[in-house]
Amino acid sequence: MHLHAMTFQALGPFPGRHTIDFAELGASGIFLLEGPTGAGKSTIIDAIVFALYGKVASRDASEDRLRSGHARPDDETFVDLVLESGSGVYRVRRTPAYDRPKQRGTGTTKQQSTVRLWRLGSPDAPDDGELLSSRLDEVAPELERIIGLDRAQFVQTVVLPQGEFASFLRANPEDRRGLLQRVFGTEVYEQLQVRLERMRAEAGRSVEESRQAVGRAVAGYLGAAGLDEDDAAPVRVAADLAPAAPGDGLLALVRVRTEAIAREADDADRSAGTAAARRAAAGQALEAAKALAAALRRRTDLRTELDRLTASAADHASRRDRRSAARRARSVLPLVTGAAQADAAVVAATHAVERAKGRAPQTVRDLVDELTDPGVQRKTLTVERDRCTAVLGTLTRLVELERGLVARRATIGAARTAWVKRTAERDRACSERAGRPEQRALLVAELNENARAAAGLAVAEQRTVAAQDRLAAAQEVEALTVRLVDARTAVSVAAQEAQDAVARSAELQQLRIAGIAGELAARLLPGEPCAVCGAVEHPRPAALEPGHVTVEDLERAEGQRAATGDALTRTSGQLTTLVERLEARRAAAQGTDVAGAVAELATARTAVAAALQAGTRHRDLEAALAGFDLATEQLEGRIAASGTELAVQAAQLAGLDAQVERDEAEVAAARDGAPSVQDRVAALDERVGLVSAWADAVGALEEAGSHQLRRAEELAVALAENGFDDAGAVRVAHLTDPALADLDRAIDDHEHAQARVAAGLSEAEVAALPEDVRIDVAAVQDAYGAAETDATQTAGAAARSRHRAVASAAALGEVERALADHDAAQCDAGPVTRMANLAAAGGGDNAKQLTLATYVLTRRFEDVVAAANGRLGTMSDGRYELVRSTEREDVRTRRTGLAMKVLDHRTETERDPRTLSGGETFYVSLCLALGLADVVTAEAGGIDLGTLFVDEGFGSLDAETLDVVLAELGRLRDGGRVVGVVSHVEALKQSIAERIEVRCRQDGSSTLTVRA
Repeated sequence: MHLHAMTFQALGPFPGRHTIDFAELGASGIFLLEGPTGAGKSTIIDAIVFALYGKVASRDASEDRLRSGHARPDDETFVDLVLESGSGVYRVRRTPAYDRPKQRGTGTTKQQSTVRLWRLGSPDAPDDGELLSSRLDEVAPELERIIGLDRAQFVQTVVLPQGEFASFLRANPEDRRGLLQRVFGTEVYEQLQVRLERMRAEAGRSVEESRQAVGRAVAGYLGAAGLDEDDAAPVRVAADLAPAAPGDGLLALVRVRTEAIAREADDADRSAGTAAARRAAAGQALEAAKALAAALRRRTDLRTELDRLTASAADHASRRDRRSAARRARSVLPLVTGAAQADAAVVAATHAVERAKGRAPQTVRDLVDELTDPGVQRKTLTVERDRCTAVLGTLTRLVELERGLVARRATIGAARTAWVKRTAERDRACSERAGRPEQRALLVAELNENARAAAGLAVAEQRTVAAQDRLAAAQEVEALTVRLVDARTAVSVAAQEAQDAVARSAELQQLRIAGIAGELAARLLPGEPCAVCGAVEHPRPAALEPGHVTVEDLERAEGQRAATGDALTRTSGQLTTLVERLEARRAAAQGTDVAGAVAELATARTAVAAALQAGTRHRDLEAALAGFDLATEQLEGRIAASGTELAVQAAQLAGLDAQVERDEAEVAAARDGAPSVQDRVAALDERVGLVSAWADAVGALEEAGSHQLRRAEELAVALAENGFDDAGAVRVAHLTDPALADLDRAIDDHEHAQARVAAGLSEAEVAALPEDVRIDVAAVQDAYGAAETDATQTAGAAARSRHRAVASAAALGEVERALADHDAAQCDAGPVTRMANLAAAGGGDNAKQLTLATYVLTRRFEDVVAAANGRLGTMSDGRYELVRSTEREDVRTRRTGLAMKVLDHRTETERDPRTLSGGETFYVSLCLALGLADVVTAEAGGIDLGTLFVDEGFGSLDAETLDVVLAELGRLRDGGRVVGVVSHVEALKQSIAERIEVRCRQDGSSTLTVRA
């Protein structure tokens, strides 16, 4: 993973917006993130981790530190990061949750956290990407997939924050396993191991199920074969042995039992066949006896019915005659009914003509009374009806015209009222137009006045900025003046201490020189030559004075002198810097004190506010003037349009008045003495209806007379043809449908009974019967019952034997299949079980007792340790070496293979990593992290750890070790990786050119500068 660029705002101590171009910054392979303690160096690493995972780097740190306390309320806190991994280039923008002021009212509200993730085509075009998601629950797993590490693993391999640098070194094997497995992508071996264990369990279940299936098959066979306890016992013993031993003995025993059962079934089938033949013969004898008895009963019944039919012959002939007369009357009766209905219709039509005549107007009755022929009457009435209908046709239009006259008059009145109202409105608009020029002049004057006031905004803002600068300078002058007094005091104290240290060092030097003879004399031994004169005799050796100054005393005094000299140089430099800064700030203040600068700033801000207010008023007046002119233009248009419309409306009103007067004259003429045209139409409608009814009644009377004549002629012909004297005879002979149907049934039943009796007596089996024949059916029935019982019992026994044979044969097949399945399951389970035991470190095949996943990780771990030792030997001057241990580091550790020890070559003993000192832990952990990055990068398809951050820890190294560590970090650029060093150690500033400088401001906030 490589970082390209990051932009953040209002984050931690940084209230502003800052952008870091990591691609340019890391061009040399190493860069420095430096600044004083607490300035915010770790905040930049927190920003990277927060952008990727939504949490800061350290486990103990709170996310509350993300929102800058120096940010303005409206400034958004966000981190925008562009990164590249093996799957592409991505951009993530994330904001934390924090409290912000409410947009309405007082107080604060919670600003919820947000995130957005894009896929980019190029890191140089961050705004042209494809948005992948904006959901927190979707972006988190997607980023883990892109990077290949979760947050805990990320801070152990890529971002090494304060307090967590050595977590991988000191981690227990189980935690180390999770990181290595995730980094190297060896989950597939863990999954394979789990899969093999599942397959082993499944194979075991299959073997057990097949064994149980053999038991069930044998139990099913014993039940199907129905064996007694003596025959079943050998089968059960063979079944208990079969799952563990070959099942040939069980199969042979079961097959012998099955063949014996089949032979018993064949014997039972033959016995059942013999009994069935005897039952069939007895059944045939019984059927013959029953047939003879039935023929005797039938002959007796037929002879009895023949005697009854002969006795009722006379009644049958009378019924036949009555049916003939009824059938002839049925054809004549409709003509009788029709003639009677025709007579009634003539009478009804006559009455209808009289009623219609009575309702008709007198003028119409006068026209018809002199006419006697109904045809002429009907024609006269038709002519009168047509005349009235023609008059109605001319009045239809005038009815509608008359109905709308009142509404039209009302519409004309309303239009005239509206015309008068609009005329008055036009007059008022003309009056308003006359006063608008004066109003516009007032608006223009106010607009010009505010324009002049707003023009002074730029000058007022410049004065405000200058006043702010002078105020800041004056405030800093006051603060620096106080610090200058303290600095001068510190210089005086440091100078006095330095003088005292110099004097003390000189004094000790003189004392040592003075007492050197005593020191040399103290070393003389009898017979040994003197180191000064070479004599072996020492007659008067000098005495060593009490409190003699030693070399160690001189070194301590010299160290104190050098320290006080350095302190004096440092405090003098600080004093010089303060003096220079104070002079510069006094020049910037231009002689103005804090109170005066505050007053100037207030005056300048008042001028800016006035100019801003005037500008706002100027824009409002410009909008008001434009609206005023638009309203004037619209008023002119309304006045012009209303004049034209009023003239047109006046002409239209005159035309409408003339048309209404013409229509009123036409309607008055059409009334013809009636109250209204509608009343005249109603009278004519009534006259047409009455005349039409009279004419229709006369026509109906004519048609009824003609129909009456035809019906009378048809009836006379039918009476003669059917032998009836008159209509009354027809009514007497007529029968209803139910009565005629009953008569038909009685005649048909008698005739059918005669034919059926004759046919029955002529049947061969009846005619051939002797007169004195007898039969004992009960005896024959008893013989058949005995044969039936015997056949049923033997058939049941045969069926049970056959069912037992079939069931035992089927159960034998089940036993054969169950044994075959069990043998196959055992064969299949063997390789799976052995492979699963080997992968899960179970059984005797895995001598080292390492699981498959652990074995793979140990090989990778050995590569990591080897890569780390390549640097550790140089950094520790050959003292330390990392070695993998197969021992458990903790009794709670479930697996072995990933433990680690530190081999100390000075004592040739192995040490726990937790026993290393702070500086040793730092560079050993750094070597391990770099070794992990080397191996991961070299792995095909592994995670590319292209960027590494090291947060602090360099202060625990001595100068020589620091140089060695920096040299090793510098070699990383050859592999294309970038290391960001986070430190405030002065020596690193001299060694690394590319850097991010973080500085504190006086208000407690921070800013940064990128130097690449």
